[in-house]
Parts: sequence; structure tokens; C-alpha cells
Amino acid sequence: MNGEGYFERSSLFDQMDDDEIKLIMRKFKKVSFQSGEYIFKENDSGDMLYIVEEGSVSLKKLIINDYEKTLFVAYIGFIFGEFSFIDGKERSASAVSEGNSVILGLARSDFDDFIKENALIGTKLYSNLLNTITDRLRQTNELYRDAIRWGIEATGTQNLNFQHFITEKVTIRLELNNNRSIEGRILQLEQSEAGYELIIVDKTDDIAMIPYHAIVSVSVSQAEAVS
Repeated sequence: MNGEGYFERSSLFDQMDDDEIKLIMRKFKKVSFQSGEYIFKENDSGDMLYIVEEGSVSLKKLIINDYEKTLFVAYIGFIFGEFSFIDGKERSASAVSEGNSVILGLARSDFDDFIKENALIGTKLYSNLLNTITDRLRQTNELYRDAIRWGIEATGTQNLNFQHFITEKVTIRLELNNNRSIEGRILQLEQSEAGYELIIVDKTDDIAMIPYHAIVSVSVSQAEAVS
């Protein structure tokens, strides 16, 4: 593909001129992936930052059993893997190639070497990276604000919305369509292109994300339903 067109699409290179972009791109390594192939998996170690050059990549998080939620899809020019690039910790989600794709990767060690001689370019890239993270967090906040207004019919109770469950710390029981159940408190409700997901903390303080379409019924204790 045409390099200039690609650079125009990526916010990672905002405020950079062509010469600056060419310098930093020398540190990126190109890798091709087949459809369904993992670039990395959740909880893997790694500190690479990635950009999609061709194709697309789905970022997925394991929710329960073998179910993975698609957090977002990275298209041409999108960056991903930024959290581990910044803090060096385990991957918080998995990245899967959707169709054949070409990915550009920048190792944190290569970036650190680069900024020793090109501090200004490194500062621009790092600033753009933080802006991307901030934008994604703001979008998550907006989704949460809209989602807490949404309600469902809870089994055996009047029509209660999730804002009540969250603010009153009500203990609920979810019956799932895989013949499993989970009991705990709702921390928040999220909405994405895939639908609604409940974030639950159970009695052992473990956190799970449950897709709404996997829920058969929701019930609360009579004492809490009345309160």
C-alpha cells in the first residue's frame, strides 16, 4: 500500500513531518499474519506497540469459559498494544488477525534507544499515544453513562434498572445459558457493538464480564428487592 496514505490515517504520527515519520518507522518491524492467527494472547508478556498496515485486527477479552468479547476492531492505521508498551505488564486482551493482515511492531527497547538521539520525535509519538489512550477511555465513560440508564425485568421483582443494582450494591444471581450460574454484585454495565455486558464481582472478589445474551434470568433476594 502507499506509505503516505497510511501515515495520514494514523494518529500516532500527528504533528510529525515526513522526515520524522521516516526516522521512527525504521524502528518498526513488519510481520504478516493469517486469518484467525493471534498477534498476542491475553496475559502474555510483551512490550510491543502495533499498527495495522493491511487488513484488520480484533482485540478480544476472555469473559467466561471460552467466550471472548470483542472490545474493538483495529483497522488500517489503528494502533493497539499500547498499555503493555507503556507499563511493560501482561497483555490485558488478545489480538486476533481478521483475514490476512500486515502489522508493524515497535519494541519498547528500540523506542528507548531511538529517543536518546531523537528526543523531540519520541516526545511527539509518546504524546500522540497518550492522546489515543485518553480518547478511548473517554469513549468508555460515555458508553457507561448511557448504559446505566438502561434496565431489564429482574425475575421475581418489579422493573428495576441496573443503576439501582450498582448504587445500592444489591446481590444478584445470574442463570446463564451454559447451565452455569454466578452470584455477586454488579460493578457496572457496558455497551459495545457486541451488545451489553455486566461486570460482576462475586463472593470471592473475583471479577467477571458476562454478555447479556448469555443470561437466562436475573434474580435478587426478597429482602433486597423490597429495600
